[in-house]
Amino acid sequence: MTDKAEIVIIGKSLKEGPVIYHPEDHLIDEHKTKKNLTLTELNHLFKIYLHECSLHYDDISILGQFSLIFNDPMFSIWHTMSKQEQSDELSKLVIMPQVYDELITSIGTTAGDAMIIKSVVKDAYQNAIDSFSHAAFLQRKYLTRFPGIKIILYVDQVRKIIVLAVVDNGYGEKILKPKTSFTDQKDSNDFVSRFVDWIIKRYIEKEDKEVRHDIAYTGGQGLALNKIKIELQLNVAVHFLVSGAVFEIKLKNYF
Repeated sequence: MTDKAEIVIIGKSLKEGPVIYHPEDHLIDEHKTKKNLTLTELNHLFKIYLHECSLHYDDISILGQFSLIFNDPMFSIWHTMSKQEQSDELSKLVIMPQVYDELITSIGTTAGDAMIIKSVVKDAYQNAIDSFSHAAFLQRKYLTRFPGIKIILYVDQVRKIIVLAVVDNGYGEKILKPKTSFTDQKDSNDFVSRFVDWIIKRYIEKEDKEVRHDIAYTGGQGLALNKIKIELQLNVAVHFLVSGAVFEIKLKNYF
C-alpha cells in the first residue's frame, strides 16, 4: 500500500493552457508582442509568488490553468481618458465571453466545488480589473503590454493542499476604493451586508489610505477578500508583488 505522504501528482507546464483574448479580434504583430510580454509577466509573477511562499516550482503540480488578456488598445491611453470614459470601458470588461464560463467551470469542477470557485474568482477578477484601471491611469503601465490575469489551480506537494491562484499584472499594492461604484450605485444595504462590513471595519480593516476618486473602479469589491474569509470560511489572501498581485485561496487537503 502506498504511503499517502509519498503521493506525487504530475502537473502541467506553466506555459500550457488556453489564452482568451478580450475582445477577440485579430492581433497585429505589435499586439502579438504585447500579448507574449503579458503572458511572460504573468508566469514570472507566479514564480515570484511561489518564492514568497517558500516553494520551488518543483514543489507544485498544476491541475488546470488559463489566461485572459485584455487586448483593448484603450488601456494604452487610459491616462488621457475622463473617469466617465473609463467607466464606460470597464462596463464592457465585466461581461465575460462564453469560453471563460466553460473554462472556469472546468477549473471549479477539478477543485471540487464549481459554484464556490466561480464565486470567489469573480471577486478576484473584478479586483484585478480595478488594479488595471489604477495602473493604467497612474503608471501608464500598458503602453508596452496588455493587462491580463492567469487562473491557476495547483497542488502544493509540500503542504498537501489544493490552491487556487489568480495572478494579475495590475498595480501591485493594496488599493482602497470608494464605497460607491463608478456608476454611483450604493453597496448593498441589507442587514447581513451592513453587519459584515461593520465587523470588517471594526476588527480587520483599520488602514487609513487615500482613495483616488479620479479613477474608475468596478465598485463594491473593496471588502471582498475579508467577506470571503467570514462568509465562506475560506483561507484566502492577496500577495502584493513588485509588478502585480496574486489572489490565493487554499482549498483543501488532497489526500
